[in-house]
Amino acid sequence: MKKSKFYYATVAIIIAGFAFISNRVQAGGEKFYSDLIRLDKVVTKINENYVEDVSSEELVDAAIGGIRSILDPHTAYFSPKDYEDLKVNTEGEFGGLGIQIGIRDQILTVVSPLAGTPAHRMGLQAGDKIIKIDTFSTQGITIDDAVEKLRGKPGTPVKIQILREGMPEPMEFTIVREIIKIESVPYGAMINDSVGYIKITQFAKRTSEDLEARINDLKKKNAKSLILDLRVNPGGLLNQAIAVSELFLDKGNMVVYTKGRVKSQNQEYHSRRSPIWTDKMVVMVNENSASASEIVAGAIQDWDRGIVMGETSYGKGSVQTILPLDGQQNTLKLTTAYYYTPAGRCINKPENAVRFKLKAMSDSAKKDTAYFYTKAGRKVLAGGGITPDVLIPGRKLTRFDTELLRKTMFFNYAIKKRNEISKRMKITPDFTVTRDILDDFRKFVYADTTFSRFKSASIIALDNFRDIIKKDHTDHLDSAAMDKDRGQVDQATNTLEAVLRAEADKAFDRNIDYITLQLKFELLGAVLGEDARTAFELKNDNQVLEACRYLADHKLFAKAFKKAKDKG
Repeated sequence: MKKSKFYYATVAIIIAGFAFISNRVQAGGEKFYSDLIRLDKVVTKINENYVEDVSSEELVDAAIGGIRSILDPHTAYFSPKDYEDLKVNTEGEFGGLGIQIGIRDQILTVVSPLAGTPAHRMGLQAGDKIIKIDTFSTQGITIDDAVEKLRGKPGTPVKIQILREGMPEPMEFTIVREIIKIESVPYGAMINDSVGYIKITQFAKRTSEDLEARINDLKKKNAKSLILDLRVNPGGLLNQAIAVSELFLDKGNMVVYTKGRVKSQNQEYHSRRSPIWTDKMVVMVNENSASASEIVAGAIQDWDRGIVMGETSYGKGSVQTILPLDGQQNTLKLTTAYYYTPAGRCINKPENAVRFKLKAMSDSAKKDTAYFYTKAGRKVLAGGGITPDVLIPGRKLTRFDTELLRKTMFFNYAIKKRNEISKRMKITPDFTVTRDILDDFRKFVYADTTFSRFKSASIIALDNFRDIIKKDHTDHLDSAAMDKDRGQVDQATNTLEAVLRAEADKAFDRNIDYITLQLKFELLGAVLGEDARTAFELKNDNQVLEACRYLADHKLFAKAFKKAKDKG
């Protein structure tokens, strides 16, 4: 069988890529090239002799896919079109759902939904595991392949199926794509008379400029302390992580350094300017703060510039380098180094290093109990991610609350009823969700066919039990005995279902506090806009309230540093 021109071109791409890397590391030697020749021989024999025709494109794509499968999930191969799509992450606008995604425990996972986007409105949550996109299983999918499937023309729908912690069965969402605008510093305001608050959603082109403007505005409003919120921030541009850190660190302080197998990847990044904020501050992170967020939080923690509060961050501390393979814009995005905080902690968690094997990457990443020391001598935990000085768990939702969000009940009600409610009462930040609104919302929820048959975990378990009994009876040889037993079982399960259904119907009242907060949250957003919605949300955010408490109490703030110093 004659080899196609495409075969030689694509094999040349692989060889060029490997040769490029080999020259850089100067570690391949003769074995590297003998192994490469072995790969070429395998592909050649298959191309020439396999019982069925296999295109050279399929063979080479499979080879590339196999190579990627033993590396980390952030390494990827791009065709010219794919590479152009990659640049959209930090530039321009695109049609998408409004979620940041990553690979967690080898499963495609939502890192964070972006505020005001279709995914956010439908209640997708950080940590949701995406198991299917339309009809495609996500098993073994790369982040870049997932992005390609999730994005598309604005106005077109995409169906995703997710697994959520605490949910007994997969959940399905049909989400209509919209233009997603990248706004990295969407909110900044005074929380009270002395505490300023700024939210950063990601690190894009103008993040440091926009943040500096927000800080200067808060200083004009006499802010004495600052909360920098990096929760559910998936990261972004390294240069912006450095520029943001420079606003708080002394000139010359190290922000982060990288270390890889190639000497050229070993670099240090230092602050090149004087800070504009030198007063007290709290940096907030959670399990979905990643990459650039962790660089900023780690630098501020290591230089004792503020308290880190919340939950331990994601642990995505790897550096990706774009390596051109040929003159046709075929490109390799390759993980080439890891990020380290000024104190020497590797930000990358071991489980985020590779898919199928955990390889040694650093002393700090291998030892979960290893400690490092900040400038002031405080012990800080290593092992990947940034562990807060003060651990404050976030809000946990019940299954009923989750279902209301998933079915977009709050959002749909607010949009449909805002004009009617506004005629009866003035919607202001201080308005109260009345009993009439709650009763109306209850009717709205149970009149919706997608929600009216809400199933509790116990009802779902009962349904599964019925399926098992049905299968057992189907296998039974004595039909008369089977019918008798089936009738008794049906009677018992129907009685139990009635009890469980009555209990499930009480879920609305058991969750009334959360429902009241969420209704006000959505009505404020629908009538007054996103800033009013965010301001109300912050007043009811237990992590933000705790940060304010620490900033207001000098002894408590100082104790947080001392406590961290005494840990271990």
